Order: sequence, then C-alpha cells, then structure tokens
Amino acid sequence: YLQLDDSIFNHEDDCYYFDNYCHIENRGGHRYLRPSRCSKFVLKQGYHLFHDYKWTYSYHGTNSNNITSILQYGLKIPGSLAGVNNVRSVNGSAYGAGIYTSKIPLYAQLYAPVIWWEGKYFQTILMVRQKSNSVDAQMVEGTYTTNRFGFEKLHKLYKGKIKSEEMQYVCFDENACVLHALLVKIHNNHPEYDGGEYYVVRNILDEL
Repeated sequence: YLQLDDSIFNHEDDCYYFDNYCHIENRGGHRYLRPSRCSKFVLKQGYHLFHDYKWTYSYHGTNSNNITSILQYGLKIPGSLAGVNNVRSVNGSAYGAGIYTSKIPLYAQLYAPVIWWEGKYFQTILMVRQKSNSVDAQMVEGTYTTNRFGFEKLHKLYKGKIKSEEMQYVCFDENACVLHALLVKIHNNHPEYDGGEYYVVRNILDEL
C-alpha cells in the first residue's frame, strides 16, 4: 500500500490496537490515550525515546501521499523545507505556523483522508513523541468533529479527563516532535458511512 522501505521499522515492538475509544492512562505524569482499530509500526528513528515518558504522546493525521516525505524529513513547520520542497499548510494555521497534533487519536484521524485501495479503506496517522513543555493546547473542537460526527463532544469519551480546549496542540519547535510509529487503519466500511467507525463512536457517546 505505502511501499515503504522495511528497514526503517523496529518490528519487534509492533502491535495491533483493538477498541480503546475511552481508554486513558498515566505514563510519566502525562495522559496517554491509546488509538483504536489500527496496526502500529514502530519507527527506528524515534526508538531512543520508546521508554522516555518525559516525552508525551500525541497524534498527527495526514494524507498517505505525505508519509514517505514525513518519514524522511520529519514533521516540518509550514514554510520550511523538506529536502528541496517547501512545506505548505494543508488545513490552515489558526494558531500560527507550527506543527499541529492532538492527544486524542480520533481527532487526529479526522485529518487523515480516507483512501480506497484494493477493496478496503485506509487512513494513516503518525504517533508522535513531544517535549511536554513545547506544545500549546488550543480549543478547536468544532468544524472537524461537527462535519464528521454532527456534534462537538469527542472529548467526552474520556469522562472529564480531557477538556474541550485540549483537542489540538501546536508546536513551534521541529526538534521537539519526534516520530514514534506509523499507524495504519484499514476499514471494511468507509468510517463516515452508516456502520463505519465514526458511527460506532457516535453510539458510544450516546450511551455515556
């Protein structure tokens, strides 16, 4: 699907995540939210931080077409160079030109376009390790969650442990964002259609 060089991965720590939509735990004094229904491919480039919990976990959803460049050059601030190419902002920069991530896997997933390939639907998300003092939390739950879910309460999956103003992080230091793993989601049904993953999440929220 992505045709990546297998040598960039540390497969001994790969895993598959099942349903973790309401899961939250503490790692090194930071809240860690596991992703759901995806394969995790651990990257060698960030493996030195694997057990360093001073670096918090976050997620960055992106188009599959961007994965090769991001894995080669890292997450870049719009306006900087990735090799010889200028990095442009795809989803806007409401809080300044920076690297945007989210502590909530599902929120980051909304920024990953759904790709149809060989009878399945795919999305790609990057698991990122970030210096906790390098990120600013911003209140932006609105357009993306409203368009996909019809409401603005995705943070309520975590029953008060995540606030609405913590939906998205912005970081202005590229060195403070290290790629940890590539997450690949494979859907039988388009996540936005009835019976898809977002439909499942809406039902979970309705039952809380």
